[in-house]
Amino acid sequence: MYGTDGDRRIRVTGHPVFLLSTAAEVASILKSVCPANASEWAERSRAERARFEQLASAYSDSARDELALRRSGRRWTTLVRTMNLYRDSAVATDGRQPTISGELVEKLATNRVNTGDDGRYAFANLSPGSYLVVTELRDDARWVAVEVTRGRRSADITPGASHSGCDVARGL
Repeated sequence: MYGTDGDRRIRVTGHPVFLLSTAAEVASILKSVCPANASEWAERSRAERARFEQLASAYSDSARDELALRRSGRRWTTLVRTMNLYRDSAVATDGRQPTISGELVEKLATNRVNTGDDGRYAFANLSPGSYLVVTELRDDARWVAVEVTRGRRSADITPGASHSGCDVARGL
């Protein structure tokens, strides 16, 4: 396993790599984390950010009024808290797909190995079938669907070869 797609590839050693079955239960759990339709998710995100911008302008007028009239501090605190809630809501829907957490990957994994000194990893005694190989490098999860047949099969989990977890989940 390599930690870069650049010209100078860096071997990653002692790094965990997880194997997930593509059983119906696993697919169902992964799909429940991901939006069914990525374009719909992006549109909902855009709408939420537009809603926040409208609220922000309305609340900033209220905040100026509160400062000018020096009304109760409690009302001011309520305004600030409300604005922070809306800001968090808008940030949470920034158009990026939700990620499948590393904790969930660990719970769903059927096997885990660490990369060796040469950056390689291997899962022994696999039955033929469909699997997902998942690892995380620099806060970027690498997901690769792998079809195991009677012959050998390896998975390239460098950034260029991998896909987002939601893209993989939707394909299951």
